[in-house]
Amino acid sequence: MAKETVQSVERAFQVMEILAEAGTAGVREISQEAGLSPTVVHRLLATLAELGYVSQEQDGKYYLTYKILAMGNQVQLHNSVVQRVQPFLESLSEICGETAHFMERVGTNIRYLGKVTPAVNMFATGSYIGMELPLAGTAAGKAILAKLSEEEIAEIWKKSRIVRYTPYTICTKERLFCEIAEIQKTGLAYDKEEREMGLSCVGAAISDYQGVFRYAISISGPTARMQGERLEEIKKNIEEAKKRITAVIGKK
Repeated sequence: MAKETVQSVERAFQVMEILAEAGTAGVREISQEAGLSPTVVHRLLATLAELGYVSQEQDGKYYLTYKILAMGNQVQLHNSVVQRVQPFLESLSEICGETAHFMERVGTNIRYLGKVTPAVNMFATGSYIGMELPLAGTAAGKAILAKLSEEEIAEIWKKSRIVRYTPYTICTKERLFCEIAEIQKTGLAYDKEEREMGLSCVGAAISDYQGVFRYAISISGPTARMQGERLEEIKKNIEEAKKRITAVIGKK
C-alpha cells in the first residue's frame, strides 16, 4: 500500500511537470509523454483539479493554476539562504545595470533561486525562479563544474540532457573540458549566447558552509553590453559580490 501511495505522488508530480513544460495539454498528450494510461492520467488530473492545482480550459486541455506558484513563492520567502543573498543580488544588479541571478546545483542541473532585474537598461531574459537547466549550459553551472574532478564532470555530462538551444551551445564533452580548463584559471565562467541568442552571462561559484561549491551567481545582459571595459567592470563586481556572499553563507 505504501509503495502505491509513493507511486501516486510520483505520477502526480510527473503530470504537473509536463504541464509546466507544455503550458497546456490534454489527457492523451500527457498520457503519451508520461507513459501512463489515459485512465490513470484522468484520475490524477481530477484529483489535482479538486485540490486547486490544475484547471481545465473549454477545449478540454489542462493547465497549472497559480496555487502552485503561490506555494513556490512561500518556499523562496522562507529559504534563509535566499533571504541572506537577496540584498547582495540587488546591489550587484544595480551596480552592473544588468540582471543578476542566484542559483544552486541540483544533481546535473542548475536551479534558479533568485533573480533581480534592474530598473534601467532592462533586457528581457527567459529565466525564472525555479527554472532548471543543465550545468554545462549556463555560466553559473560551468563555474560549479570547474570546482569538480574530471571524473565527476564526465559523469555529470553523461547523465545530462544536452539540447542545442543556439549554434553556440556546448554539445561535446571535449569543448566543455576546454572551457573548464580556462574557468579554473580565472574562477569566472561565461555563457556566450549558448542559451539565448543576443544574451551573454558571467558566473562565479560560491561554496556553502561546508565548503561545497553548490551555489553560484551570475550577471546576464545583451552581448553588445557584455564586452570590453564594461565586461571587465562587471567581472570585478561579481568577484566582490562573491566575497561578500561567501562571508555570509559559505566557508571562507
